[in-house]
Amino acid sequence: MARAGVWLCVFVGVSLSPCPTLGVPPQHRGWLRLWEEGKGCGECETERCPLAPPNCPAGLVQDSCGCCQQCANVEGQQCDPDGAQEFYGRCGKGLVCQKRTRRGRWGHRGGEPEPKCVCEVQGSVCGSDGRTFPNLCQLREAASEEGTTLRNTGQGPCYSAPHISRAPRDLSNYTGKHIVFGCEVSAFPLPNLSWRKEGSNNFLPGDNPHISVQTRGGPQRYTISTWLQIQNLHLSDAGIYSCVSHNALGGRSASARLTVLRQATTHLQYLAIHEPHPSSRQYIAVILSPLQKSIPKE
Repeated sequence: MARAGVWLCVFVGVSLSPCPTLGVPPQHRGWLRLWEEGKGCGECETERCPLAPPNCPAGLVQDSCGCCQQCANVEGQQCDPDGAQEFYGRCGKGLVCQKRTRRGRWGHRGGEPEPKCVCEVQGSVCGSDGRTFPNLCQLREAASEEGTTLRNTGQGPCYSAPHISRAPRDLSNYTGKHIVFGCEVSAFPLPNLSWRKEGSNNFLPGDNPHISVQTRGGPQRYTISTWLQIQNLHLSDAGIYSCVSHNALGGRSASARLTVLRQATTHLQYLAIHEPHPSSRQYIAVILSPLQKSIPKE
């Protein structure tokens, strides 16, 4: 019995021995990493610290021991919500670690909240390069990734003339079919959008019943998308169509060509079912060309 107890102790001792973690990324070591690093930090010797990466989008933070520097977590990246553990890492400048409930299918709440880095100050900002960023944190990330001196010039979006981010493309189809031109424009203040056909000063759709125009905001902020649909194409619909946008700061347009092809018509005529012999139950469908006037006799 005593021998069995000894073997049990040996088994437990072996099973609890830590496995080597060489080659395992720190962010994936999990509870084993926490256990191994829980022995204490010891004296800080900065000369033995590994070199921090030269390009950290969210800046640098100190490690769990407060000694060496490492890249901070960026917006949307998982993080440690408190100082009790160092698992995912710390958020960078201007970011806070917050728990947000995950959304499952159909919008239902699912699982435990995930701690992620969130920008402290929300709201669009204008960069010195004329671009609008969703928040100051993303502006800082862009400046770091591009290696530029990009700076914030003010709260809110940049005032700008229209910029066509998605222009209509050339299309072709047959008569009787339909087509859809698409156009996407960004600007602040938001621009007015319209469609025109070359050779006419009237805005579409006008009073044409087979032409319709739809416009809505998105998909991005300060962006408007518009579509021009032509149903039951006619040969007269062929031409160049322009997406025209303008606001108080200027205007921009983009054009595309519509080619309408004549629908091929069949020259075959279908005859009703023909019964070759009165006593037969087999029926034959005969196809006549325009030159044939009757069914050839057997």
